[in-house]
Amino acid sequence: MRSLAGLVFLVLMFAALAAMRATTPSYVRITGPIGIEGAPAAAVHAGNLVVEAGSPRLAGTLRFRANGKVETRDSGGLWLVIPLRSQAERMTARVQGAIWETSDGRQYTASSRVTGADVVMSPVKTLQPGLQRRDLLVFELPSGAPPGGTLLLSEDRYPRLTAQARIPYPASPLPRPVPTLDLDEMHGQF
Repeated sequence: MRSLAGLVFLVLMFAALAAMRATTPSYVRITGPIGIEGAPAAAVHAGNLVVEAGSPRLAGTLRFRANGKVETRDSGGLWLVIPLRSQAERMTARVQGAIWETSDGRQYTASSRVTGADVVMSPVKTLQPGLQRRDLLVFELPSGAPPGGTLLLSEDRYPRLTAQARIPYPASPLPRPVPTLDLDEMHGQF
């Protein structure tokens, strides 16, 4: 009888340990970014960063000025361009983490194919405290990407236990793609 009670106790302990293991969040989730929710066209204070993202535009081709000449970039999919006003609050910073997360969970980092453009936000451009910058964030998406998504911005490329601005865009406000979008002209309008 005593050995049966010990065996039942042992089985219950293994079941409890298995349940604890199945419900414990992973290390990546525990040490992940601290999401600060915001809205488009509203200032979001995410740690040292203050960002305000505007209305997105979709295009098939981008045109911009870089190194004194006009460049064009085509894509097998679509270009998503979001105007951004940003500044640092306390100390010099950079927006190194810029991600577009689609409504189905896929993530796309800001495109490096247009970093030569003066008006495009890049990880090397610094933000000074109290001085606001106006830049464009450019993402390259596949043509079948679902409408809507969330813009994720942070000082670190892979934020861990630091603030990350999360700006959701519902599916409806994304406009139809234009054939060619001039980045310099768009930058001058916002």
